[in-house]
Amino acid sequence: MTGRLHQLNGAVGSHLDLQASDLEMLDEIGRLGPLSPRDLVASTGIHPATVTGILDRLEEGGFISRSPDPTDRRKVRIGARYEKTGEILRLYGPMNRTLAKLCSGYTIAELEVIRSFLEKVGQAASRASAAARLDE
Repeated sequence: MTGRLHQLNGAVGSHLDLQASDLEMLDEIGRLGPLSPRDLVASTGIHPATVTGILDRLEEGGFISRSPDPTDRRKVRIGARYEKTGEILRLYGPMNRTLAKLCSGYTIAELEVIRSFLEKVGQAASRASAAARLDE
């Protein structure tokens, strides 16, 4: 599943002149932002230099903005810009429609079990990633 979703992000990214990792970072910013670059490194586990490159591409493409942190002007906050949201939604539209149809075949209780399972898998992956970084 992860591999197929990465392929989808790659296909969408090619239309937007972005890499799959750029779209994944944009999703993180859209869901959790505005964030500092340090917050993004912590939440994604991506190396700081790689995060900087991704943020540069996203800013150049008009997908994000960098602005001074309101509490400490030496720091920067990264926020999503929503001008291109329509294009992104159009490209993900077929997948979103398929997911909606798939989910309609489950009860609310079943969807809650699926959500809980996926959340626990994500938490386990986060813990395993953190442990792997400690070994570096």
